[in-house]
Amino acid sequence: MFKEVQKTKNLLFQRLAGLCGILGSILPLVLVLSATVFSTWFSWNENALSELGVGEQAYLFNSAMLIGGALNFIFALGLYKYLGREKLVRAGVVSIMLSSVSLAIVGVFTVDYHIPHGLAAFGYFVLSPIGFLLIGSGTKEDIIRKLSFACGVAALLAILVLPVIVLALPLNVGFAVPEQ
Repeated sequence: MFKEVQKTKNLLFQRLAGLCGILGSILPLVLVLSATVFSTWFSWNENALSELGVGEQAYLFNSAMLIGGALNFIFALGLYKYLGREKLVRAGVVSIMLSSVSLAIVGVFTVDYHIPHGLAAFGYFVLSPIGFLLIGSGTKEDIIRKLSFACGVAALLAILVLPVIVLALPLNVGFAVPEQ
């Protein structure tokens, strides 16, 4: 009987964590995009998204970072419960947890705090893809391995290659990149 109750609790937590993963992706994007719409001074060609964290819509941007970090952390806990047996998977989940904390820190240390903000943003952009690559490399579940590895590779390519393309081509765009 105790095992059944524990199994039900674990299943409920995993479902809640999955929901947090979905909300942790969508809600911060909605909040950040709302901040860009309501900030009359913001320009996608001239401003970084982090500048929204100190403007009149700072509460939207900073809330997006804090909420996204918290929801993604819960998602990572669910991943650990679901996948966390292999060492590489555990390392990947810890990397995603650390990236979630980094994302939340972006909402605390705004762009005015140059070094802590830069380190937190860098931590988020690097630790998330590394986490997915580690999970993809360590899990035995074929679909999860392929999807996780593809997400990690796509994110790293976007982080490493996209800025080079933007700088090399005369696209007339700024550096307003999503931070969640």
